[in-house]
This record gives sequence, C-alpha cells and structure tokens, in this order.
Amino acid sequence: MVIQILSIAGDLFWILALAIMASLSWAAQKRIPKGLAVPVAWRGEQVLVRAPKPAALWGVILLGLVIGAWLQIESSNRGTTLNHAIIWLCVRATVAPLLATLHITQVRKGLETLAKEGAL
Repeated sequence: MVIQILSIAGDLFWILALAIMASLSWAAQKRIPKGLAVPVAWRGEQVLVRAPKPAALWGVILLGLVIGAWLQIESSNRGTTLNHAIIWLCVRATVAPLLATLHITQVRKGLETLAKEGAL
C-alpha cells in the first residue's frame, strides 16, 4: 500500500511538470508566427541551433513524457521494496522539475531572442 502511494506521488510530480511545460508551450505557440524557426541552443548570446516551432516547443515535453513513462514502469515493478520505492520517488521528484526548468529556460530565452530580432 505504501509503495503504491509513493508511486502515485511520483506520478503527481510528472503530471505537474508536464502540465506546466505544456501550458508554457501553448502560450508561446500563440506568440510565435507560423513557419518561424525558434532558437533552441545558444553559446553566450549567439544562436547555435534553430528548430521548427513544433519541435522547439513540444520536443522537451515529449522527451519528458517518455522519461516519465519509463520511470513509472521501473518504479512500479512488482519486486520493488519500500527502500526502492523511496529511491524511485526521489529520482522522479528530482528529474521532473529539472526537465521543467530546462524547458522553461529554453522557451523564455527563445522568446527573448526572437523579440530582440524583431520577429515577434
């Protein structure tokens, strides 16, 4: 029972992180003109890589969905002990916000770059 509660708590972290990321991408999608390549990687202030709008805004979310699904499958293994469940919860509770922070930072900087270029 306790192991299942820990698994559900880990699910909540992922749902919250993915919801925040999706909300940000949805709002940013409305601001970026259709067909515009969005900056996704920088060195200092120099743009290194641009990606199509859907890939730039939704790629990290899809990556998060895949990672979250894999962590869910691994953490809900039948042979999981209480110690393992606690470790998996900690892993999930750490990785979810890190991925969300990565996404938020990337989208924010992409929007700032596009605004500086006068593309928004």
